[in-house]
Amino acid sequence: MLTILTPIHITPNIRSYRTHSFKNILKYLSKITEIQIVWLVYKPEKIDGKKYSDENNIVLDIHDFENATDVIKKIQPNIIWAAPTLNLPDFALSIAGKKLGIPVVGELVTELFFNDNNFNILKTYLGSFFESSVPTDISDKDKKFMKRGRFFIYKFLFLVKTQKKIGWTFFKILKYFFILVKAHITVYKDVHNPKFACDIHFVETEKLVEELIKKGYDKKKLIVTGIPMYDEASTQIKELEKKRIINTKKNVLFLTHAMYEHGMWTKEQRNSLIKKIVTELSKKENNYNLTIKIHPSSEQLADYETIVHKIDKSIKIIQQGDILEHITNADVIITYSGASSLVYALMCNKPIIICNFYDLRNDIFIDGKVAVSCKNEKEVKKTIEKVGIESFIKKEDVEKFIAEYFHKLDGKASERIGNEILKIVKKQ
Repeated sequence: MLTILTPIHITPNIRSYRTHSFKNILKYLSKITEIQIVWLVYKPEKIDGKKYSDENNIVLDIHDFENATDVIKKIQPNIIWAAPTLNLPDFALSIAGKKLGIPVVGELVTELFFNDNNFNILKTYLGSFFESSVPTDISDKDKKFMKRGRFFIYKFLFLVKTQKKIGWTFFKILKYFFILVKAHITVYKDVHNPKFACDIHFVETEKLVEELIKKGYDKKKLIVTGIPMYDEASTQIKELEKKRIINTKKNVLFLTHAMYEHGMWTKEQRNSLIKKIVTELSKKENNYNLTIKIHPSSEQLADYETIVHKIDKSIKIIQQGDILEHITNADVIITYSGASSLVYALMCNKPIIICNFYDLRNDIFIDGKVAVSCKNEKEVKKTIEKVGIESFIKKEDVEKFIAEYFHKLDGKASERIGNEILKIVKKQ
């Protein structure tokens, strides 16, 4: 039995980048060997793991353990999959795994946007610390006083207990405290930090490898694989195209992104942008059928309902479900930052409009000439009509962009990662 232990901020029944990728990796590896994924769920409230477990997926709750070492000793995994980032539960499992001699792997993906305003990021973090909810909350009933801040402290103490358990000195723990504080403030300027490196990294593209080496990563620990999340997309798109809903109105899909939740924007910035776009697109004289798709785990449905339904109650806001279905049915995609889901839009040949109202720099979709920029709400309608008439996106630009930033969309990323995992296990 091949056992992989990985932390996750939601229950694995909810679609996310990691659950989607693991589903495809599990599908490939299960043809070769028996495999089991053990999910260490970290949420503010304790969950019943048995409720979400099955033969191939075991769900544990972080509250049942004092530190990451105790988790590893209980599970005795062959592999630990932990993101090589400042995320505290991932980092705790990573350092504990290394100490116990368990191979630690993780994925490194292309950063899709850039923000070097550290003051604004710090201001957003400090403000969110006192919030009564976290992005994974389902309803207002889940709210508690300073919930987000208290949960951050819980995760930090989990890390500290792990550091103590594996023998870190007080001064090393203190040193990494300041490293983590700095990393949080500068995360969108320097998201890839070798201080959080794993034993082996599955890297999205060759281009990213070059950047990582410059930052101090060991070239021998970087393996280009692509991203498993996209493996089945081509087949799914063909099937969905057959079922596509034809509407007399132009179908506009508004894809949001957790810019506020990730500390990039203030809540006021997010709310203002949403209001402006929705107000503009919901005008009666417009012939649009607007649908809003929010992130399945990092954003709160109630937040968007409060903002959007004050303007137009008929607008559909969707959180769960397959994003590909909504992209396939759309005539045009509107968003406000480059996100990984936009790759699906490129694969479906959909025009993409990025509402860059706050002058975010280095958006690779705009710089790569595969999306059109819109600077304010007055340009939204005009830009939608324009992309519907003219073809701004060249096929060769899309192919070049995908090869440069997303490696091969050949459906074999899971196979490449799976084979590397098997090699690591054989060496044990």
